[in-house]
Amino acid sequence: MVDDEEDIRFNVRDILEDFGYEVDTAADGGEAIELVRHNRYDVALLDYMMPGMNGAELYRQIRRIRPDIVAIMITAYAGGDGAEKARDAGTWRILPKPLDLQALLPLIDEVSRWPIVLVVDDDEAFCDNVWQTLQEHDYRVNLAHTEADGVKKAGQAAYQTAIVDLRLNDGDGRQVIEIVKRVRPDAKLLIVTGARDQGDPLSDMVEGLCYKPVDMEQLLQMLDRFHSKEDNE
Repeated sequence: MVDDEEDIRFNVRDILEDFGYEVDTAADGGEAIELVRHNRYDVALLDYMMPGMNGAELYRQIRRIRPDIVAIMITAYAGGDGAEKARDAGTWRILPKPLDLQALLPLIDEVSRWPIVLVVDDDEAFCDNVWQTLQEHDYRVNLAHTEADGVKKAGQAAYQTAIVDLRLNDGDGRQVIEIVKRVRPDAKLLIVTGARDQGDPLSDMVEGLCYKPVDMEQLLQMLDRFHSKEDNE
């Protein structure tokens, strides 16, 4: 919860904790970024209008550190320019001030149940497209653009599915895949590759294969099958 008004921060924190949520608070963007660097969060509840760094600017920085955090923006100007900037930054929902807790609580509960997908690919434009598309379909997405970062997140991050590019600028995806299978054996694995003529050398280790350019509809169908969404809708 990030808001420069202390009474609002503590009031919202106390109410959410009464409902069983763990809540940290920050008075500004700098404090929030430090918390994000050292803790895991499902949701960032951000005030839009704050001194120094507004909520949209803050969420852009949060996404660089922890792209799997979903943002809910609070603003007294829900129909104005701030709301548009918040959406451009990737904000999932925008709520007006004064904050209606009865509207907020179902949103937090919904996000907490979304599957988390780890995407390891050095094409940042592709990753951004995947991030936006999957969030629109109720997935949280963590990103890694290098083999080293992919190895780190495969071993430490929380996720239920990993999408791994076989060819990365600083290596390949095989080490990432091996770590996923060792650390999270129940996670689903999907390979992304542009090499159609090489067959599937890891077919016994993965649940799916997508060729580049990736058909996003096909990718979503695979993920929905992995997480049984089609049966639940």
